Amino acid sequence: MKKKDLLQDWEIVQQEYYEQFNRSEVEEIYNDWFMENSDRYASIYDNKDELIAELIKDELRYRKEDSIKELKETIEHIEKLNFIK
Repeated sequence: MKKKDLLQDWEIVQQEYYEQFNRSEVEEIYNDWFMENSDRYASIYDNKDELIAELIKDELRYRKEDSIKELKETIEHIEKLNFIK
């Protein structure tokens, strides 16, 4: 499987993962993720979907640096989390 395909799979499972949470939980995740960047606050977004899109967009920068093996492991881990919740 190509890395591009795995990144798309990662985006899908990550989206499913975040959708399980209510807006306040997603805001907390967002604020934790962007903690070092004080000019980014979850409250500026109108809805949960925008928050999720921003989280995924930023995380994708890091996932692009992952190896194929790391991506596969990350996807499997997220899928397990999606099943548990």
